Amino acid sequence: MTKHFNPLVFKSEGGGDADPVEVVTTALSDLTKSVDDRLKKLEAKGEPEKKDGKDKKDDEIDVKSLSERLDKIEAKSKRPEVTAGDEQKDLETKALASYIRTGSDAEVKAAASDSAVDGGWLVLPTIDTAIRERMTDISPMRTLAEVVSIGSSEYQRFYSMGKRGAQWVAERDDRPQDTARPELIKHSYGVMELYAAPAATRQLLDDAAVDIAGWLIRNATHDFSETEGEAFLRGDGIGGKPKGLLTYDCTNEKDFVRAWGKFQYTPAGHASAPTDANLITALVKLVASLRRPYKPNARFVMNSNTAVRLRTIVDSNGRYLWAPTGNLIDGIEHPLLGYPVVIDDEFDDIGASTFPIAFGDFNQGYVVVDRAGIRITRDEVTQKGRILFDTYKRVGGGAGDFNSVKFMKVVAS
Repeated sequence: MTKHFNPLVFKSEGGGDADPVEVVTTALSDLTKSVDDRLKKLEAKGEPEKKDGKDKKDDEIDVKSLSERLDKIEAKSKRPEVTAGDEQKDLETKALASYIRTGSDAEVKAAASDSAVDGGWLVLPTIDTAIRERMTDISPMRTLAEVVSIGSSEYQRFYSMGKRGAQWVAERDDRPQDTARPELIKHSYGVMELYAAPAATRQLLDDAAVDIAGWLIRNATHDFSETEGEAFLRGDGIGGKPKGLLTYDCTNEKDFVRAWGKFQYTPAGHASAPTDANLITALVKLVASLRRPYKPNARFVMNSNTAVRLRTIVDSNGRYLWAPTGNLIDGIEHPLLGYPVVIDDEFDDIGASTFPIAFGDFNQGYVVVDRAGIRITRDEVTQKGRILFDTYKRVGGGAGDFNSVKFMKVVAS
């Protein structure tokens, strides 16, 4: 990316960055005052030709210099701001479209600062960002979970299992030599390949009216997001899949009692068909089971069918348990018992031994790991008359803090 020289360095007195508008305003005011002062001196009657060894002509030169500086600053302050990111995005999109249509990488090399030497090309940075943003819109788990980008094949983090070791002692009691120590648990999240190969005919690519770069982005986005969204919930961790949130063991034991690596569930009160009263009680208990540190960012997650069922629950006076405004099915946040609701149709329907509702802080409960870069290789040899675009990314995922998310399970107790 071309760097533009900026003659104005905006720094505050404390050494930090200052507000550019305030800096320009102050500079204009100071220069205007300086020019006015010098003009008044020159116009004053009886002013000596020399002052402090300096000719009057020198003062006139200084005034001219100050005036020129003032004009430049005024011009800069009125100049429309150009967003470098928009220019770069347009350049990269055109380069990608040229590569897709012709196979020529000349424009890609000119636009990108990072290309691969092994035959594939990284999707240009701005376009890569666009793909990720669209996947966030489509996949609820990407919105809910913590998303980490890495440059290696594995991401590791540690969880501290704090144990209380402090003890009360009297003045003359012996102090214990050893108390309980915190335990560290390491989690590793690998990234595996997610692959798609959208294809187009040569005639389609020759049609200049087609937004071919936009087509590729939408195609890859839709394909990747549906596949990974399902895996983040139900992936078995085998064959390159992430381990999904709903595939971990779940017991009814409380925090600090059950073994780490298991989630906690609240029973729905019936083995297969909980009543409205059962569901209301279970929801209240579900919220109560999540400890206070996780509640500020907590929300419910369920599918559309479960949401409709809860939406129809009324009390003896005809008042609804959950009365959201707006469209129920779109996944807009509607408060249920004071907490937002996210619709994810990958969740279970209400049925025997299912987990139709989850509640908690999913940002702490699940981690999505992205290997930086999505790669595209143009293939016009494999299928005659068709151009294939081998597109792949590397992604992984897994549970994080097992205390941060709770589930409702359809069981009697």
